[in-house]
Amino acid sequence: MKIIKATAPSAWATYLINGDDSGISAQDKAAADAFVSREFEGYSPASCEDAGFIKFHDARAECPLAADCQTYTALVPHGAAGLFSRRGAK
Repeated sequence: MKIIKATAPSAWATYLINGDDSGISAQDKAAADAFVSREFEGYSPASCEDAGFIKFHDARAECPLAADCQTYTALVPHGAAGLFSRRGAK
């Protein structure tokens, strides 16, 4: 397993950690999915911790504005390409 950490908006935490998208817009959900695909090889983060207000967070490709952020951590199996994640097919 390898550990991957990346920062992204705190508003995405419930969706990224628990899969609950009821508190975010469809646009934020799509942005969070793109972030997970790019940063975590499609695997869902397992935990998060407060990272504070960050202007240049790791999700700026999907969310270019500064935001209150979390550091999300995912455990990704080595050679995981093509496997299924918690969210479905990669």
